[in-house]
Amino acid sequence: MGVFDESKCNCCVCPMQCILEQLKGETVDISTTTIEFLTNVIINEVKEFVLFSSEGIIPISQITSVSILPPIQVKLKPIRISKGECSCCEDPITMLLSTLIGKVVDIRIQPNITVFGTVFEVGQGIVNVENDAYVSTCSIIKVTPQ
Repeated sequence: MGVFDESKCNCCVCPMQCILEQLKGETVDISTTTIEFLTNVIINEVKEFVLFSSEGIIPISQITSVSILPPIQVKLKPIRISKGECSCCEDPITMLLSTLIGKVVDIRIQPNITVFGTVFEVGQGIVNVENDAYVSTCSIIKVTPQ
């Protein structure tokens, strides 16, 4: 779980890279900003903000969520207050989601992709829903508590 630096990458790319590094060798489902959903993707390697997988090479900046069943315990970076762009794009939704732990929510990450379930855990730049879906908080379009 690398160290965040004070750059634009620290709010969305670094947290997702940390998740993916912990899932190396696992089979996951991935949603991205451009491809709606990739299923049964094997994570081969993660380095320098790039995912090398059975489905090809994917820039981590384009990954909006990763799901894995059965759930695997993945360690999230602790929430911290950011500087710069992250303080307005990631911090507010992360802080809101941290107040919804244990609550059922609808999280829209693309016009046609919604993650539904109980907020299990929230870390820097990542929300864990139902203990199997890890969503980049930078990619969230809308949260609807149920």
